Order: sequence, then C-alpha cells, then structure tokens
Amino acid sequence: MSGQSEEKIYKIGQAAKLVGLKSYVLRFWEGEFEQLEPIRTESGQRLYNEEHIALISRIKTLLHDEGLTIEGARKRLDSPDDASGEVIQDTASLASDAVSQMPLFSHEESQEAQDKEILREIRDELLEIKDLLN
Repeated sequence: MSGQSEEKIYKIGQAAKLVGLKSYVLRFWEGEFEQLEPIRTESGQRLYNEEHIALISRIKTLLHDEGLTIEGARKRLDSPDDASGEVIQDTASLASDAVSQMPLFSHEESQEAQDKEILREIRDELLEIKDLLN
C-alpha cells in the first residue's frame, strides 16, 4: 500500500467472536442503537472497524454487566457524562491483543468465498434458532 496505515476491518462473524457475541445479536443491536452503523460492501455485507468494536463492547457492558435495558443503554450512550472513554480505551487494548489472532478482511477475497461465508453464518444461526425452539 502507499504508506497509509491500513485500518483493521472485521466481518460480522469475526467482530461477534471478538466481543463474545453471536452475529445475530450484532444485527439486532444495529437496529436498536443508531450509533452502531457498520460499513456496508456493495453486496450488503457488514464490516466493522475498531471504533465499532469498542462501541459494541460498551453496549455489551451496559446490557450484560450493568443490567440496563436497551432504552437505558441508549440513554447512557447519549449521556455526556457517560464514562465510556475509559471502557473504550480498555476495550481497544483488549481488541488489539485479540486481533493479532484473527485474519483481517481481504478486499481481494472472491465474491464466491464471501457468499459461502455468509451462507455458513446464516446456516449456523438457523441451527441455533432451531435448537432454541426444540
């Protein structure tokens, strides 16, 4: 590349794994939190950068650790006194450690490989839903 620092970009499955969630949770949160707006490829695939990862981790903390409702978490994120700066800083360093073990999104990856990955993720999620319904 031409001297520019390459931004780390993650597919939805990679981002979910990085923060310890399922892909369908990230898709759901995208509709619930206007701050969470992933990058979209031409084919509609969601891509997440480090800022997205930090925000997802903050939302997870608010909902899972602090026990807030989605509405409460929305208000906290919008609040000027939200002490998320420290959490985001800690999350960024955690993400950096975990990132070295994950492959980055390759723009040269074939469309067929991307489609197969998306279908695999959908299949896995459908199987999880089936298990929940049984």
